[in-house]
Amino acid sequence: MEKIAVIGVSCLFPGAQTSGQYWQNLLDGKDFKKAATRQQMGVDPKDYFSVQPGVADRYYCMQGGYIRNFEFDSAGYHLPAAYLEQLDDLFKWSLYVSKDALTDSGYLEKNEKLSRCGVILGNLSFPTKSSNHLCVPICHEAVEASMRKYPANDGFRLAPFTPPLPVSDDNLMISGYPSAVIAKALSLCGPHFCLDAACASSIYAVKLACDYLSTGRADMMLAGAVSAADPLFINMGFSIFHAYPENGKSAPFDKESRGLIAGEGAGMFVLKRFEDAVRDQDKIYASILGIGLSNDGRGQSVLAPSMDGQTIAFE
Repeated sequence: MEKIAVIGVSCLFPGAQTSGQYWQNLLDGKDFKKAATRQQMGVDPKDYFSVQPGVADRYYCMQGGYIRNFEFDSAGYHLPAAYLEQLDDLFKWSLYVSKDALTDSGYLEKNEKLSRCGVILGNLSFPTKSSNHLCVPICHEAVEASMRKYPANDGFRLAPFTPPLPVSDDNLMISGYPSAVIAKALSLCGPHFCLDAACASSIYAVKLACDYLSTGRADMMLAGAVSAADPLFINMGFSIFHAYPENGKSAPFDKESRGLIAGEGAGMFVLKRFEDAVRDQDKIYASILGIGLSNDGRGQSVLAPSMDGQTIAFE
């Protein structure tokens, strides 16, 4: 593949709102796993916790990498600030890293360059706090209507799960719309879409962005990913999968690791063809010389892949 330059970097991760902070956290060996709070879950986390795995409607892990103490600044975008404030963190975090990465690259508000710039965003498309806020009442209505068919349940009503909040209906569009919001908010006229490749979403976004550059369909690309699902949904789902480590240890490639710990955040690169970056005297963080994508094949379950297939994928 054609050599691609990374000319802008941004991130929003637990304990780090800049790439510099994140790098320093890595050097210091800091661990930002924290116990979930009411702020994350919307309810008292202990109400749905069980020490024993496998209990219905309960999660057995309250640890996670949570974004805390982050305030989104809705100014400086080409969309109304009042509108952006009504959007879920899924949109806000994506906008933040996109704008910050463009600023780092030196191309924010450079409309001539942005006319040939696109964005590819890895997005797991899981329910968010805001989308649940809009969907749960609809589910309640269906259940209530069914229950009222029986005389003994006349007037049956489910209690609201969380207090009502004013949120935009656009928060229902959690799959592809975040990339469109980024493009509109930052005046990007190139290709823009979201993709869901599970844990590989970010590397797929980078690979496809490189393809757009190599084939000349764009001159600059934003490529990254966001994780902003409702933590209650995540903890319940991964508990059903028994994905959390019962021994409390989660470390990739470590023999003692027994599962994963879910995290929130977003990251973004700005990419250009290497020769163009040199010509334009861009700041170059790194070069991408090739990307290998594969699949480890069918295993015992979603979270227990084929070992032979993993070896082939690495090769």
